[in-house]
Amino acid sequence: MRDLAIDRVMTTNPATVEPTDPISTARRLLEPGRIHHLPVVEHGLLAGIVSTSDLLKFHLLQGGTDSADETPVALIMEVDPVTLDSNASLRDAANKLSVGGYHALPVIGPDRTLVGIVTTSDLITQLLRQLPSGDGSIRPGESTESAQPINDKELSRVMHQAEQAVQSGSEPANISRILLRLRDNNRSLKKACHAAELYMRSGHGEREHSVLIKCLSDLQGGGGADL
Repeated sequence: MRDLAIDRVMTTNPATVEPTDPISTARRLLEPGRIHHLPVVEHGLLAGIVSTSDLLKFHLLQGGTDSADETPVALIMEVDPVTLDSNASLRDAANKLSVGGYHALPVIGPDRTLVGIVTTSDLITQLLRQLPSGDGSIRPGESTESAQPINDKELSRVMHQAEQAVQSGSEPANISRILLRLRDNNRSLKKACHAAELYMRSGHGEREHSVLIKCLSDLQGGGGADL
């Protein structure tokens, strides 16, 4: 994989919340499912990060009450998250994501100003551009904005090729590990969301509560990487 500057890969001007924003604001931004992490910014500086799993856990602890949605984001965000410098490279991002239990890296300037965010989805998109396509040719470069969503068949093909790269000791070894964790985490996240929905529909049933706790535990345990 080419060692690109991180500003060629990251999402610039990401959606953000402030520490004093209510959780309902974060929920509204995350619910469509296109993103799973929100940097928390105060006066332009990174103060933390909040994720879909943070919202699920908080909602569970509060018993699903709507009044909890007015709780400030500051109370559930991860303070002092692992970050990436704005002059870092794609290799730096891959190394951090491959060994950590986190799935997104806010990108900051020297004064801790938020300049972007990079996720495992960004790494997958970049890997897709560099792996041979069906006819054996290399995909032409394309901007992040124009990249097409990755379907299950495409992701399976990429993971198979990345696994082969690991076995042969070639360059995309770290990316392959991230891809495998991403696959597992996507499954865990879907299970957790489904379990949360069943829990709410059951009127906070005891059995559904146990299932949800197990799903959230699996998700928190770092079963994979996130989008």
